[in-house]
Amino acid sequence: MHRVLRYAALGVGLTFVLRLAHREPGTRASSAAPNYRGVITFATTGNGDPFHPGVVQDLDLATGQLTVRFDGLDASRTRSGELAFVQRLAPGTYADHGIVVVDSRGVPGAPVFVCRGFRFSDNRTCAVPKLAPNTRLVAFVTVGSGAVCDGGYGMKWGSFVVITDRRGAEVARFEGYTSPEWLPDGRLLMMGTQCRRGGIWLTDGSLRSLSRVDGEQVNTPAAAPAASPDGKTLAFVWNNQLWSLKLVGQPELTQLT
Repeated sequence: MHRVLRYAALGVGLTFVLRLAHREPGTRASSAAPNYRGVITFATTGNGDPFHPGVVQDLDLATGQLTVRFDGLDASRTRSGELAFVQRLAPGTYADHGIVVVDSRGVPGAPVFVCRGFRFSDNRTCAVPKLAPNTRLVAFVTVGSGAVCDGGYGMKWGSFVVITDRRGAEVARFEGYTSPEWLPDGRLLMMGTQCRRGGIWLTDGSLRSLSRVDGEQVNTPAAAPAASPDGKTLAFVWNNQLWSLKLVGQPELTQLT
């Protein structure tokens, strides 16, 4: 049976963003409320389905208006307004789900990958799809048999970060990693699982090789990576705390909470 993939990214990331969006102005700032613009897309419970309760919504930061878009999980959004999320494809307690990309017009495409036997509560066989900055590629996490990670009972089993194009053709696959996050220059960052002894890892521009970029400091699995707009700093969750890591120069690690 597939192992469970558990992610804190949505809850932590959404809480952090909402706090930022509603923060009080500084003591030296104007007494007027800060102005925020843009749209945040996320998934939360609320569609009434006890087995697959996720709903993808948009939050307009200027007005505070919430708009329901789709039933689904693990939604992410590009600056161009395109989305990637996990969508249910069939009925049933254990139901096939798909990695789906939505274009800037709001039209979902065919699944680029099918996640067999998915169950919201205990068998999340794929997760956290992210579109590349050029929107031509999508990275996501899935689980399965491999050659590196020990799954117990003599099996090789673990999580993979997979990259496909918009038609579903596989471009790259990395065993023992999770939580992909694209940098603005098109390189892909990901978090090492226990079989990689944790760490923060980054591909080259061709998406063919990985190197560790945390200076061996993050020695257990971390989650919820979020790169700064200039790609020079990474925020992430480690040991239930928020941290930042410099990605340029020396890998300076800072605890934020």
